[in-house]
Amino acid sequence: MGELLDVSVDWIDRWWDPEAGLLWNMEGSFDEIGPPRSIHLVPQSAWYVAGLLFRGAPGDEERAVRTIEALMACQYNDPGTVWHGTFARFLETPYPKSDAIMWLDYDPNWRQFIGTTFELLLQEGQPGRSLDAALQARMRASIELAVIGEPVGRVPPSYSNIALMRAWLEVEHGRPGAEDYAAQVVELFDEHGAFEEYNSATYYGIDLYALALWRDRSSSSMLRAAGARIEAALWRDIGRWYHPGMRNLCGPWSRSYGMDLREYVSLLGMWMVPAVGLAAAPLPDIVSGRPFDHAHDLSNGPLVDALGPVVPADVDLLRFGVEHTVAQRITSPLNTDRVATGWLSERVMCGGETGTLGASARGQYHPATVHWSMPDGDVGWIRLVHYAPARAVASAGALAITCLPSAKRGPVAPELWVYSPMASIEGRSWSLTGLDVEVVSEIDEVFGDGRILKVRFPVGTEDLSLRFAAT
Repeated sequence: MGELLDVSVDWIDRWWDPEAGLLWNMEGSFDEIGPPRSIHLVPQSAWYVAGLLFRGAPGDEERAVRTIEALMACQYNDPGTVWHGTFARFLETPYPKSDAIMWLDYDPNWRQFIGTTFELLLQEGQPGRSLDAALQARMRASIELAVIGEPVGRVPPSYSNIALMRAWLEVEHGRPGAEDYAAQVVELFDEHGAFEEYNSATYYGIDLYALALWRDRSSSSMLRAAGARIEAALWRDIGRWYHPGMRNLCGPWSRSYGMDLREYVSLLGMWMVPAVGLAAAPLPDIVSGRPFDHAHDLSNGPLVDALGPVVPADVDLLRFGVEHTVAQRITSPLNTDRVATGWLSERVMCGGETGTLGASARGQYHPATVHWSMPDGDVGWIRLVHYAPARAVASAGALAITCLPSAKRGPVAPELWVYSPMASIEGRSWSLTGLDVEVVSEIDEVFGDGRILKVRFPVGTEDLSLRFAAT
């Protein structure tokens, strides 16, 4: 049993509900929906099944069977609907109605998350024991339902994390055109050597999971070769942006759930564990029992442990090398001029994205970020929050930020959110813990919740360029 399998399954055990046969939401998981133990998780319960079967402790197989049965009971068999073949978003989610809203009333991607997990378990087998043949047959039927229920045009090849899983699953189940679809995913990546969901710590973990399935578990020679090649290219690109000293991935991020990988569970952090060890991986403390954010993704540990990353020998994830800049054009069929830039030094790093992307610089989208090492070893950070599109370009010691007006509301007030335990923020010169910052614009107000300071600028401010130096 690997280190990650042991730690993750032992931690998740406490959240399994024997009555429902599924995992409860845990601390730091779906807090926006309800407190811990208020809803039952679906894909994460499938990942937990893998952990139970791989661990093989007394009672694990019985618990796994109970959970598989509960998962299959959550699957929709409703031909002619857009949710046909997927699974309930949560156990408590009402059955979708004719006016159901995707992502709220149902999640179509559960087909791929659960389907690939079931397929892996059927392929993997359990040495010395096996799931009942009738249950295996029902699992195969569940996968077939997920494959058949997936609308042909729903997942574009650019939607990398779901597209990679879909391609592998459909190739294994002989869906017509599946290899051609996989080839389109490969072609898009090869255009610039990047996925559209660029530099995203959570979704890179799913990319790596799916690429490992391509690499080692595919019946297609094309998928096996492409999976190994793209995985190596992805790790090399990660290596350019990752700062081992700060245990963080430099921005910009197309999709992110936080600013500090040491504070929440990211799937990329999980996929680094077999390569660098648990202590050096960019993860929170998952051993002591202290709460941490995005905790449900810890349930992915058994799949990481079973498949494992293949990190090229020339990628060093343990030691920071030399100060360097990074520039990467991002594959994006509808926004062909997207470019990510970054600067990484021993104590400070920053990242920016420019292009025509219309997304607002808030929520998961982080087009302008700064990180630095504080004297006590903590990591400070700054991120742009702007309820409209923004552009940013990183260079040595500087981040040029342009804030655009909202297409609907016109000019808005941009903000810079700052994490720094000691901070003097006045006018254009700021003194933070371990970092001096010069801002080109005057501020309007500073407010916050005690941990994060929010610096608001006047409505219509366009230039928020920063210069900074470690102190």
